[in-house]
Amino acid sequence: MAKKNEPAPGAPVDASGKPYTFEKALARLEAIVDELEDGKLALEASIARFEEGVTLTRFLESELGRAQKRVEELVESAGGAATKPWTGDEPEEDDDAL
Repeated sequence: MAKKNEPAPGAPVDASGKPYTFEKALARLEAIVDELEDGKLALEASIARFEEGVTLTRFLESELGRAQKRVEELVESAGGAATKPWTGDEPEEDDDAL
């Protein structure tokens, strides 16, 4: 696994050709979302930003998966408690009544 703030192998690259770190990719994705929500981009620019966002999202998901596996390996090797997959936020009981 790449060290903190070091790009991972196969990471997407920024406009200057440097590979993104997880943190920079997340910041760029947030900026893209803001641009798209603003609604001021032309159609082709919006599509290009969306495509870039998809690439960044896939990279971020991959990095999170790698981090999760690493944490599980560390917990297991330390003889600690078993980890379990996160199933997301539990819906509140009142949500079903609506």
